[in-house]
Amino acid sequence: MEQERITWKNDLDTGIQLIDSQHKEFIRLVNSLLDSSLKADDSQTLVKAFSFLRYYVGEHFSVEESAMIAYGYPFYAMHKNIHDSFREEIKAMELTLRTSVSQHEVVIKLNYLIVNWFMNHIKVEDRKLCAYLASQAQDRHEELGGKLDQIVSYFFKKGGAA
Repeated sequence: MEQERITWKNDLDTGIQLIDSQHKEFIRLVNSLLDSSLKADDSQTLVKAFSFLRYYVGEHFSVEESAMIAYGYPFYAMHKNIHDSFREEIKAMELTLRTSVSQHEVVIKLNYLIVNWFMNHIKVEDRKLCAYLASQAQDRHEELGGKLDQIVSYFFKKGGAA
């Protein structure tokens, strides 16, 4: 099966370094995990991929959601619902992996979800969010990178999501 590789292109830039670096790390690690899962007929590789996805999605989405709250993003509920749907899709696929004999089908669905859903999410929703965050930071005379670092620091001290 030929896999569609994810490559970083300028149309994925949100203009916010922290979020872009998290997206780039996600793409790098997902490409590596998907490559491994396609080369080896080993369900443990896919289990590791899902473990990584749960961790990444939990961390990254929580940082975005915390920033939305901190800056009063008017589309917070909608954006969070989109994140929650992605979280549920990952859970459902992981359950399918654990109960199905066809890891090939799971790999195809996972690749589609990541390449299509995540890339479109960055291009549309995250770009809209990041433009709003940058505008609000400018209006408040705040340095957005520093504010996001504070949000991340607070998030990890609290040990939980927004």
